[in-house]
Amino acid sequence: MISIWNLFEFILISITIMGAITITKSFSRPNRREMLMPQNILQINSAKEDLMISLSQVQAEQRQLIGNFSHELRTPLTVVYGYMQSIHRRSENLTELQKDVLKIAMLEMQHTINLLQESLDLARLDRDSICFLPTSVTLQNLVLEVIANFDKAEEREFVLESEEKPIFVLADVDRLKQVLSRLIDNAIRYSDTMITIKLEKLDSYAAISICDRGCGIPIQDQPHIFSPFYRVDRSRSRITGGVGLGLTIAKVLVEAMGGDLSVDSQMGKGSTFKVMLKSSI
Repeated sequence: MISIWNLFEFILISITIMGAITITKSFSRPNRREMLMPQNILQINSAKEDLMISLSQVQAEQRQLIGNFSHELRTPLTVVYGYMQSIHRRSENLTELQKDVLKIAMLEMQHTINLLQESLDLARLDRDSICFLPTSVTLQNLVLEVIANFDKAEEREFVLESEEKPIFVLADVDRLKQVLSRLIDNAIRYSDTMITIKLEKLDSYAAISICDRGCGIPIQDQPHIFSPFYRVDRSRSRITGGVGLGLTIAKVLVEAMGGDLSVDSQMGKGSTFKVMLKSSI
């Protein structure tokens, strides 16, 4: 039986392929002789511009479909999940098999709800329309606030490495918290040990590095790690609850704030995700 997760991925991939085919058919391939003619060079450049516009339109339509699809399904699934939780709280009359089935169903439902929520978040993040309220932010204080939220729910040791002098960046406080929360959550999912957060002042920029001691990311996967729905290990993602959008959203937000998000990872040693933002002082 096809799950909602598989159906969603199928729809997304189909839209992308159909859009690419439609756009490609709109142009004929010139022969080598024609390509040498100046007027054909102008036609090719014009065709490239039309192609970019068409691709942009396809991406916008894709985001709109994702948003609508996620919104329409999220509410009823949340209601169903609520009923499951009610049954789970009164599970003393259930058999062990029924309890196991209910637990699996709840995990799958939560995974699907997370997918829909992250898809909706991504659909809303159009770089040209994201509204920011940039202010001068003290990194040390902001990072401590974010870590405090995880301390309450996760049994992890967090280490903050920073110079004593305050480090200031120009950023939207809420958006930056969202970025750091997603990166720390990613580190928690794929590491069972200590997580280190390093803060550095680098000329006109400030760097925030989230370092874990997990299994690491294969070098062939690193160029794709920020792509939507990309997961290095699908089986582990099902266990940890990842849907492959957290890093994508984090990168979109960082770049929209004029910064950069990169990854450095070694197999068996762990991964470091580095956020670079402009310093405000």
